[in-house]
Amino acid sequence: MNKRGFTLVEILIAIVILTIVSVSLGKFVATFLHTVGTSTAKTVATEVAQEELELIRADPAYTNLVTAYNGLSTTGFPGYAAMNRSVRVVRTTGTTPRRDYTKVTVTVTEPTMGLPVAVTIVVAAP
Repeated sequence: MNKRGFTLVEILIAIVILTIVSVSLGKFVATFLHTVGTSTAKTVATEVAQEELELIRADPAYTNLVTAYNGLSTTGFPGYAAMNRSVRVVRTTGTTPRRDYTKVTVTVTEPTMGLPVAVTIVVAAP
């Protein structure tokens, strides 16, 4: 048994193990960074949608919500130039039974998010 150093086989096995660990760690880091970027975009999109819903909810002209906000679209937000926010407003009225409410949906899209973020509220007649 020779005790002078490592054999070529031992070095090759160590290199293979080190390569497998390095590649696995690289894939993990890439997946982690992608997930963080996507979740950050979704968080910003949710905040953008909530901001618009708060403005609509605070509007005192309830009867004009459909004409004022339906179809409203905005593109470009700080840090997200391709982000798009669109608003859909549907008012439902009826007499039997009496009902009057407005459903507001804000949808935010951004290419890096994948699926869009949609937030919906129902605003009742005052």
